[in-house]
Amino acid sequence: MSDRKTPTIDLGRRVFLKSLLTGSALFLVDSLTKGPVVAISRTANAAQAAIATSRYPRFQAQYAPGMGFPQSVASGDPTPTGAMLWTRVDPRVSPGLTTDKVDPGLVQWMQDPASSPNEDVIEAIRQGRFVQFEISEQADFSHIVLSGFAPIYQDYDHIVKVDVDGRLQPQTTYYYRFITRSGHVSRTGRFRTLPTAGAPVRSVRFGYVSCADYTNGYYNAYRMLAEEELDFVIHLGDYVYESVGDPQYQNPLPDRQIHLPGGKSKAFTLADYRTLYQTYRSDPDLQRLHERHAMIAIWDDHEFANDTYFPAVAPDDSPESDPSRRLTANRVWFEYMPARVTFDETQSFDRSIRIYRSFSWGDLAEFVLTDQRLYRSAHPCGEKELGERYLSPGCPRMNDPDQTMLGEEQKAWFLDRMKSTAALWKIWANEVQYTPLKLFGQYLNLDAWDGYAGERREVTEALKKAGVRNWITITGDLHTFEANLIHTDYDNASDEQAVGVELMVGSVTSSNLKEMLKQTIHGSISGSNPLPLSAVKQMIADVYGPVSSLSEGIMDEVIRRLSELITMQNPWIKRFDSTTHGYAVMELTRDKATWRAYAVSSIQSRDARKSLLFECEIPRDQARLDFSHG
Repeated sequence: MSDRKTPTIDLGRRVFLKSLLTGSALFLVDSLTKGPVVAISRTANAAQAAIATSRYPRFQAQYAPGMGFPQSVASGDPTPTGAMLWTRVDPRVSPGLTTDKVDPGLVQWMQDPASSPNEDVIEAIRQGRFVQFEISEQADFSHIVLSGFAPIYQDYDHIVKVDVDGRLQPQTTYYYRFITRSGHVSRTGRFRTLPTAGAPVRSVRFGYVSCADYTNGYYNAYRMLAEEELDFVIHLGDYVYESVGDPQYQNPLPDRQIHLPGGKSKAFTLADYRTLYQTYRSDPDLQRLHERHAMIAIWDDHEFANDTYFPAVAPDDSPESDPSRRLTANRVWFEYMPARVTFDETQSFDRSIRIYRSFSWGDLAEFVLTDQRLYRSAHPCGEKELGERYLSPGCPRMNDPDQTMLGEEQKAWFLDRMKSTAALWKIWANEVQYTPLKLFGQYLNLDAWDGYAGERREVTEALKKAGVRNWITITGDLHTFEANLIHTDYDNASDEQAVGVELMVGSVTSSNLKEMLKQTIHGSISGSNPLPLSAVKQMIADVYGPVSSLSEGIMDEVIRRLSELITMQNPWIKRFDSTTHGYAVMELTRDKATWRAYAVSSIQSRDARKSLLFECEIPRDQARLDFSHG
């Protein structure tokens, strides 16, 4: 720890705090089973701790839940003994502390276990620059199992991040809340800890989502997912969109418009990106999802910019690298996501943060999450013309193993995790389509794994050679529901030769193929389109011929023909639906995996219903899709 800088804390009258250990968030914990006890060190005796704690105030709720916490609460990255807890405090409630670094992965203790708590810490708590957190197994907090104080980080947009890993019991449901010195209390959050690593487990049930353009519609899918009985939720990226819409050619819902401080239609500055997250997290349906379930999140491209690649290039905005903008996007993602990752702004953009990581659910499942944006190569065939990235005939570079999606370091880590885990099911949280997607001999999207086909084959063959079974890839990005078989050789593929399964979830709100078809007719455009409208127009012309007017019947016919052609020309794609929005739920047992894809009836109104779109089973030790619905 000695290589980390000691944070400075601005208390107005007091400028520094001598006794903080190097690192980040001060974390003062007390176990109320024996009365308040501040954890000064792991070896501090109860008498010393009790004396110290008596000098701290206890914060009492005086306002209605939620006031002073405009983004509510969230939990994430659960472990067998804890989770990351998150909130943001309205700066009008407390100015918070000024510090130069936050490291939520570390619990901070007083430096000298034999001494009394530092007066500056006590003063900061009394001034309300900390929040009190409480954790209970009861929703009414009638018995508190863990509580304490954590700082409000002024320089990190007044967020609070508390890691309680190591302090709770496995496979237990907990409730948590935050209280300020002024008596503002957050709404209650809930999360469930994981089973002990390697412990025998019978089942796990989780949901996953992707692609949620705030301006494009209401988050009905989030609300419905929140009501599911789940152990946790995985977010596959595009949690926010850097594009907020230009009213000259877009028409966001009247109450879903976002105006960025920078005055542009895309986020570029720290204030811009923070405005995105503040606005998205103000949505009641997204808040409900975070309050009900722990979230394990990765990013895709729109948390920074569309179709981004190394070194911090946003090809739709500029061909030049923009490391400052990328570093800003990294920082704000770190600020707002309840993820057990660290951020170091003194490092280069690609070393400032590492979001790839894994989680174990007992002996039943290993969840491996990758980052497919920060390290990836540029698109293989170029950027200038439409056919170089979308509806492309391809080029030799795409088959070169050095054309990398993961980067060498991450790829080695990924293969090691997938091959070495003893868990029965291996679930890969993967951002972009893994299996090929072609139409009339052209690749629809070389921003997906088709543009990195050499590395795709290398990865697939390595897992096959290692004898990895029960491998399921969960995917987002294309705003489409798909169920696909994974092969090593797609030119000579038969169902019996499949080595894995890919299950893609449609978008929460971002434009799907049916909506893009409407845009081509009406001359509008959305910032959340997965493909350029010019590519969609070409696809329509190839499938149906010129379309100058639109009726529901014609649109349905075009979509039906297109879907049939895609499944016919890509025989590993067993289901394809790009007409709706929704979420997916997966249940893993000792015998099978069950996947259910749910559609929502509308994103233009909050009055929506859900329906089952697809349901299938993947038998244990077989790369096979058995459909019972859809």
